[in-house]
Amino acid sequence: MGGSLCCDAPLCRKNKALTRAADLSQLKSQDMKASMQAAVIAGQDLVIADVERPEEPAPGHVIIKMTASAINNGDKFFLYRPPLPGATRSLYNIRGVSGAGRVIATGEGVPARYQDRQVTLYRQLHYSEYAVGTWSAYVQVPYLDCAILPENAAAEDYAGSLVNIITPYAFLRQAMQEGHKAVIITAGNAATGRAMIGICNALHFPYITLVRNAAGKAALAPLDAQHVLVQDDADFAAQFTSLAAAMQATAVFEGVGGQLLNVLIPLLPYGTVVYSYGYLGDTEPLTVAMSMLALKFISIRPFSNFLTDTVKDPVQLGNALEAISRIIGQPHFKTRLGGRFTLEEIHGALAFKGTNGEKAVLVYP
Repeated sequence: MGGSLCCDAPLCRKNKALTRAADLSQLKSQDMKASMQAAVIAGQDLVIADVERPEEPAPGHVIIKMTASAINNGDKFFLYRPPLPGATRSLYNIRGVSGAGRVIATGEGVPARYQDRQVTLYRQLHYSEYAVGTWSAYVQVPYLDCAILPENAAAEDYAGSLVNIITPYAFLRQAMQEGHKAVIITAGNAATGRAMIGICNALHFPYITLVRNAAGKAALAPLDAQHVLVQDDADFAAQFTSLAAAMQATAVFEGVGGQLLNVLIPLLPYGTVVYSYGYLGDTEPLTVAMSMLALKFISIRPFSNFLTDTVKDPVQLGNALEAISRIIGQPHFKTRLGGRFTLEEIHGALAFKGTNGEKAVLVYP
């Protein structure tokens, strides 16, 4: 009789075991994903942990090798709080919404212009279930969260820029649509104020810029800021009242709060709308009489870029990001860099306080 192909001898059983072990090892190797370090929320703690690195971008998404991530006030405020309803959450609870780096992979449907380009990003503009927070070496976000940088730009200079650009851009588009003829920028030296100056200059839209003192006015000179008024000047009220009336400046891009509004409201033109987006001087309450608002037909509204057509409509958002990409090389839009920290130094970065709007920046090798 011919010999059987089945073998139960010890040597044969050993060979079968070795084969199974090799197969399992190969399968395990195929299933293993590349990992990266990231700053994640674990319980009530922010820790550095190894998480899965994004490698295959979802449709409409890009994967970015990060250069730097700026830490915003919003990052600190929401660090241990849940995000706002409808806001994008990050996979693995990775924190951080701002940053800059180079696109290394693009998903289906991403315009070819994003391939291998440096970008600045804000991980909240377009909702995604696949987003990865920016406090990590590699990030995945929708391409509609990104503006392309000039190729010769230093990405670190834009590590926190887009969050401060999209708000004034969306505001100005809304103000123009609502028929306003000029805007008043109350926080002229803040990052959003400087960005608004750059956007107004690019679009040739009239504006008045307010600063606290002469030093603030001097700081804006390189940005070609127009109609800069100094609040410390003895004749500020007369200057502002005359200029606002002459320019028909009835839209206030307001980032200070009660401290300045108490002074401005009696001086504003009839029918002015105050769009409140920030609260740099909000330690002082608003104390203007209701009759003043009624007699001058002045209204105060909260402003959020997320509620504008510019951000809500993907087509308009794409157009806005293209427009921003064309002007972002101007000095108005650079992030004011403070301390530089590694990811392992995240708690030191969170404790950093700039003296003039500088931001702590996480840098990646």
